[in-house]
Amino acid sequence: MTESSEKISILVVDDHEVTRRLLKEVLEKEGYSVTLASSGERALETLRGETFRVVLSDIRMLEVDGLAVLREARKADPSAVVLLMTGFGSMEGAIAAIREGAFDYISKPFKIDHLKAVVARAVKHSETLRSFDPSRSGALGRLDVPHRALIGASPRIVEVYKTLARAAMSLSPVLVRGETGTGKELVARAIHDNSPRRDKAFVTVNCGAGAEGSLENELFRPGGLLEEAEGGTLFLDEAGALPQAIQIKLLRVLQEGSYKPIGAAEPRKVDLRVISATHDDLEALLRSGRFREDLYYRLKVILIELPPLRERVEDVPELVGHFLAVFAAKNRKAVSHVSDDAMALLRAYSWPGNVRELEHAIERAVALTGTSILFAEDFPPEILRAARAVAMPEAPGPGGSPAATSSLEDMEKAHILKVLQDVNFNKSRASEILGIDRATLYRKAQRYGIELRGK
Repeated sequence: MTESSEKISILVVDDHEVTRRLLKEVLEKEGYSVTLASSGERALETLRGETFRVVLSDIRMLEVDGLAVLREARKADPSAVVLLMTGFGSMEGAIAAIREGAFDYISKPFKIDHLKAVVARAVKHSETLRSFDPSRSGALGRLDVPHRALIGASPRIVEVYKTLARAAMSLSPVLVRGETGTGKELVARAIHDNSPRRDKAFVTVNCGAGAEGSLENELFRPGGLLEEAEGGTLFLDEAGALPQAIQIKLLRVLQEGSYKPIGAAEPRKVDLRVISATHDDLEALLRSGRFREDLYYRLKVILIELPPLRERVEDVPELVGHFLAVFAAKNRKAVSHVSDDAMALLRAYSWPGNVRELEHAIERAVALTGTSILFAEDFPPEILRAARAVAMPEAPGPGGSPAATSSLEDMEKAHILKVLQDVNFNKSRASEILGIDRATLYRKAQRYGIELRGK
């Protein structure tokens, strides 16, 4: 922290008492001046009388949400930088937040070190904004969201939402990279559907299908896919499989905005955006000479890395719930949920086929079940065997307790336990100090495994 940062004011808006106090404690230790607002309404009142360099607000609050706080903060001071927090991350939320002008979109629970780093970046961004015309930093308007959205609220997938939202606001080429089944085409369609080109065609080219001649004809003949994509988006699926001769022609499209149709004497101008996707290691293809370096950098202006499902297992329950609702309706079956044992197995499985494999597993289970609940036995034997082989209790950290993750949830648990110990586990007194009722205290104690004793 610099000396000047001691004067930087931050407004923290959250309807959760303990979260507000913890954020205040963390940020004040960093030298910031912190003001708290317990609701969106209180935040709007505060912003009408005072300006802040940074506003850190929860999104989901009763009556007045975080987006309304964002608008008011930027109306009061166009150089104010707004960070939105959510425990219910979604692509729609990220798109709305970033299009409204949010600096960042953070999923809960998050690590304290990450939070401090994001706030520090927000402060620097605020200083940059103050050196420009304030009118340039206003809201950018809203976008429509796709009919089928990416699902999950894990930090990895929220990062994808943010990059996707920013990519949709630009016209630059995008490279989407990820394993088979992670949803690369879904991301490409979401970018197109939220871009200025959304009213034009989205044309998919399967670069790995067919011989070189047929692919070249499909793309470059008069009336071919390049002409079809005019004004819209050309999606190169499995771009790593592009033949060398076609790589050269596509490079001209990207560099010059033109191509020579097969059989034509003169080149033709074309206006389109290119989004590519691959599961290949393009860097290895570069080293082997099978992929042109100049084309690689033209395609990779914006890079979106899709995490495999095994690296975001916290999203499995939400994905399961989504696919269960879809296939229960499709099959006209009253299947309501997945048993706890089955969910534990689904979380333990490594999902080599990623979200696509999970989708097919749920579809199969719904189609074959004769009950309203999906049990472990309803899933394919290979999933059960693999999941049971790796399902193990969490390894203890030093002293026999699980390793700390330094998240807000860890801090909340520690804070509640300390208050209880300080008042000799007097639950009424602890509830009063924590600013929550006894029922909420019981729920949190059960959630965190805190044994309540005394009065």
